[in-house]
Amino acid sequence: MPAFNWKDAPKENYRWLVYGVPGVGKTTLSKYLTGKTYLLSLDDSFHRIPFWQGKNDIWVIDPQKPIEDLNAFVESFDPSKYDNLVIDNLSNLQKLFFIEKAKETRTGLDNKMSDYNEWTTYLTRFIAYVFKWNINILVTAWETQTKITDPKGQEFMQFGPDIRPNPRDYLLGSCDLVGRMIQKPQSGERGIILQGSIDTYVKNRLDDRIGCKAQDFFNFKKSKDK
Repeated sequence: MPAFNWKDAPKENYRWLVYGVPGVGKTTLSKYLTGKTYLLSLDDSFHRIPFWQGKNDIWVIDPQKPIEDLNAFVESFDPSKYDNLVIDNLSNLQKLFFIEKAKETRTGLDNKMSDYNEWTTYLTRFIAYVFKWNINILVTAWETQTKITDPKGQEFMQFGPDIRPNPRDYLLGSCDLVGRMIQKPQSGERGIILQGSIDTYVKNRLDDRIGCKAQDFFNFKKSKDK
């Protein structure tokens, strides 16, 4: 492989992942992106969001054939026509995948061990492929708590994206910023946690913020020195 040439590098693009409980405002976050945005809806949750009402730049996955539909999107989408792609949300795609695979079993309710390996391979390949596109990408997911163990052997429950571990870890490693979206119960104000802790997984290699309001999420300092 030849040496990397900065002069021939494509324009700088970003990969963001935001996770949170259903209804916290992850899909709405896309309205703060600048430029032309395309929505890949994996959970059909955009209908009641004013920003997306009446827009045609939307691909909705058919829940009866999610993988076939997603493959069709990958083959037909032209990233050169857009500045941003929103993938909303991967947690629901995961559920649809396993429902679809269960239909192939005798009961129609169970999943085989091979289904889990197939999901890991499929999602990893999907992320690797679309993340090569010359476009900004915002990914959303629901949140869950998983058990983690620190170097001293102590166990903790940590918030993170609701995606199975192997493909989740690949996705987290591929993103520039991973944030957890929350909402203040008193005021209803939405914000995003950008500094990690033992009970919350986040990642931020774009700037030094520890958190921000939802509307300020994409306003990072692009010249940060690490």
